[in-house]
Amino acid sequence: MFELIVFFTSFKYIFVEGGEQVLVGIGTASRIGLRQTLKITAIGLVVGIILYFVFLKVAGFVPTKPLEIALGLGLLFFSGTMFKEFFEGDEDEKEKTKYMITYFYIAMLEAIENSVALATFSLIEIDSALIGFILAVGLLVGLVFAGIVKKVPLRVTRLVAGILLTSTAIPLIIYGLGIASPEFLHLLVPPLS
Repeated sequence: MFELIVFFTSFKYIFVEGGEQVLVGIGTASRIGLRQTLKITAIGLVVGIILYFVFLKVAGFVPTKPLEIALGLGLLFFSGTMFKEFFEGDEDEKEKTKYMITYFYIAMLEAIENSVALATFSLIEIDSALIGFILAVGLLVGLVFAGIVKKVPLRVTRLVAGILLTSTAIPLIIYGLGIASPEFLHLLVPPLS
């Protein structure tokens, strides 16, 4: 039974976080080009894999409360960017570098967040955590290749990405500050600690 809980928690966390990354990536690809977006995504993936193994080895030494606060604040900043884009509409070409840097930071934040979460789940039950991770990533890749995600208008992806980033950031900040939170919040966004 415990293995099933770890599997679904890992799947849900990676699917939601990965879905957030996909939506942000699609919005960014229209600005900086698919090649640059894929390059930044690949860097984030490599960093995430390395950090996963690092966090598995030093899990007891990493203070998760400050990490949760930092991740939450970073995600809130980027959700603000998504909401700004949603409400303001299109901008000129000189913003391309800003989008590259912003997407790079989002990819790195997601790599850190997902690495810590997956390492935490792996410490509880590694097989179930990794199976949940692999299935979530496979489903996201399948949805992208099937073109389902691309059919969503860019403005809507910005809004959804902003909502997802905010809904992840606020619980992380709450957990990091040690504020009492309802149990349903832990089901939606599991704490890293």
